[in-house]
Amino acid sequence: MRPEIKRAQHTIPVGASSPLRACRNVGTDPLVVAEAHGQYLHDVDGTRYIDFMYGFGPLILGHAPEAVSTAIARQAANGTLFGTYCTQEIELAERITATADHLEQLRFVCSGTEAVMSTLRLARAYTGRTRVLRFNGGYHGHFDLVQNKDETRMRDSGLDPAAMRSNVFAEYNDAASVERAFAESPGEIAAVVVEPIACNMSLVMPEEGFLADLRRICDREGAVLIFDEVITGFRLTYGPASNLLGVSPDLTAFGKIIGGGTPVGAFGGRRDIMRLLDEERVLQGGTLSGNPLTMAAGLATLDALAQPGFYEELERKGALLEAAVERHRAAKGLDFTFTRTGSIFAFIFVPQAAPVRVKADVAAQAQSPYTTMYAGLRTAGYHLAPDIEEPMYVSAETTDETLEDFAARAVALLATDPNTPALAPA
Repeated sequence: MRPEIKRAQHTIPVGASSPLRACRNVGTDPLVVAEAHGQYLHDVDGTRYIDFMYGFGPLILGHAPEAVSTAIARQAANGTLFGTYCTQEIELAERITATADHLEQLRFVCSGTEAVMSTLRLARAYTGRTRVLRFNGGYHGHFDLVQNKDETRMRDSGLDPAAMRSNVFAEYNDAASVERAFAESPGEIAAVVVEPIACNMSLVMPEEGFLADLRRICDREGAVLIFDEVITGFRLTYGPASNLLGVSPDLTAFGKIIGGGTPVGAFGGRRDIMRLLDEERVLQGGTLSGNPLTMAAGLATLDALAQPGFYEELERKGALLEAAVERHRAAKGLDFTFTRTGSIFAFIFVPQAAPVRVKADVAAQAQSPYTTMYAGLRTAGYHLAPDIEEPMYVSAETTDETLEDFAARAVALLATDPNTPALAPA
């Protein structure tokens, strides 16, 4: 173990301020990074790694893009926190709300967790109800209301069991389970909160009609539909992914990309719901919310994302990676699933013919193929997500040569693991 990690563990639980960074789920020590540029991380020994995690998704432009770094430095020289209005906050809010019709108003916070928490508070106040419908396998932050534990484990984890009783669960991609949940809790459900593309159980796409069914059910039942786009917002298109999916929620939670690598969250939606903040019926505040540094980084990032062809180029790179993985997979006679949308991708170690539509499908995969791939690629100079159910990302700085080499090495390593699904002999 590196001395820096031992030092960290003495003063910081697990040695990290967010648990996945400790790399316990892949059985290794984390990197200790000194600097990062473009597609590369450099550790404290000077070893270079090609990154496919990009800070768990925010760094769509790669590490330390010049325009963003310059914007942060310029703003830092002019003040880091004002405690009053700043024009950058107003401009970034205007740019984000202009991307979708349902985003009539927006407010900034400091994390995706805060953004989702605020949408749920608004939904409860707006409807006068208390229960929240969530989906098995979904992740929406670390506050009490969105955990998934039984009451004993809630108490053991320092969580309030009463918060858990407010939850109603359904299965992603299963509108019938949503109908049953509403029937069993008539007039009680304030909101349905969902990742429109499920990015916290590897990567699971919504089936045709599923999101439209959620919209229809919420309209009928008087519940608020919330899309958690902390990952997908501005990742797949300039704005929320709901623009691509053809279904508008009532409220959307953002994070990650809109802060350009700085701490950020935002939530917005219909004016008649957001007005509860105007009336101060719903409390939400934060000293660092909308701070000038984050707003400057966000504006510089959106400037780059708005350039013609930006998302088309990311799609080209994602498609190149997918084709390369499929080519090598077939050549090795393997039968795992590679799933991708735009610049988000994941390996799921179930046969291609097996359904991957709900949490249980993802949970059925063997763990060892990913740890084998992770360890081998780490040795080869690649940095991957430290958990089998975390997706990975392509950035604007990822090169074609990197994608081809990564695909070849990843599949070659998977071929060495006995638990990687293989094609049946002809």
